[in-house]
Amino acid sequence: MAGEDAALADIMNLLQTEPEPSGPAGGLVPTAPGPDIPALREQLAVLVSTGKAKEAIGVELTHEQVKRLSDKEVKKYTKRYET
Repeated sequence: MAGEDAALADIMNLLQTEPEPSGPAGGLVPTAPGPDIPALREQLAVLVSTGKAKEAIGVELTHEQVKRLSDKEVKKYTKRYET
């Protein structure tokens, strides 16, 4: 009988403890990684190299301008290119 009480106490203890956080943000659902900004910047640089930046994204850029774009601008121009 004492063994059953101990087993029941262990089970009740397990049920009362909180689960360990599983995601990087501590939530149960892991967050998706952000876009690969260097790869997106490289795509824009290829557009500039081929001379198709103006028709693809609506803006004429130079390689220096692509290097100086913020992450937000890189995402914006990449979305324009994808649509």
